[in-house]
Amino acid sequence: MLNLLKYLRDRFSSKKEEEKEPEIKNLKGYTPEEMFGKEEVIHNIIEDFEKATKYLAVRIYQQDFMGSFKLEELVHRKDLEGTVTVLVLDLPDSVESVLNTNIEKWNKQPEELFALAFDNLKEKFKRETERMENNFLKLSGEDIFVTSEALFFERNKNCIGKFGSIFCIPNRDTLVAVAIDSDLDVEVGLQLMIPFAENTFDQSEDMAITRHIFWHYEGKNELIYTYYGLNRLKYVLPADLAEMVY
Repeated sequence: MLNLLKYLRDRFSSKKEEEKEPEIKNLKGYTPEEMFGKEEVIHNIIEDFEKATKYLAVRIYQQDFMGSFKLEELVHRKDLEGTVTVLVLDLPDSVESVLNTNIEKWNKQPEELFALAFDNLKEKFKRETERMENNFLKLSGEDIFVTSEALFFERNKNCIGKFGSIFCIPNRDTLVAVAIDSDLDVEVGLQLMIPFAENTFDQSEDMAITRHIFWHYEGKNELIYTYYGLNRLKYVLPADLAEMVY
């Protein structure tokens, strides 16, 4: 009788384990063997610069939120106030940060790699714009590189007026802009964009990038200082923009 109970218990336990195993294997969508294979492919690409070149891209992150990496480990630079631009590999199944140890093996300088990454993004993603209810122009795209467009924004001609454009990137999915042709465009645009940027940023959690508003003109981006004073929004325009519109 004891042997029969032991047999049934072992058989039942074994059956439960068999039932659980596929569920455990598929928690991330891949079996351990598949995960190992993918990691090996990633390793082979990172080790070979010629293979890695076509996957180079950049992402803009909130400066104080870098996940498990230390900023000094990553190939990065600072383009927009309060953010960091990180060199990545846009692989078919993942996006991998490029480390300084990687480019040492490639024997390449960071600026050369950033230039290649920009070219890849320009070639891969052709952006369109849609006009929102608040008259913002929003760049299209379901990918995670929409905000990277801020670094070569000059190619979005319909977003740029006589005096450039003001734009914000409150989270990784959002780049909205207002073309500037007059002082009214600046004043109305900022009155709407400042609360939009702040509210979107606050609601975005780990996808948030920055509350800041930027002025784009002739290939350069400059911070517009904003603040609340006596219950109203206030801002300090870059000197060159103020001189142009007033």
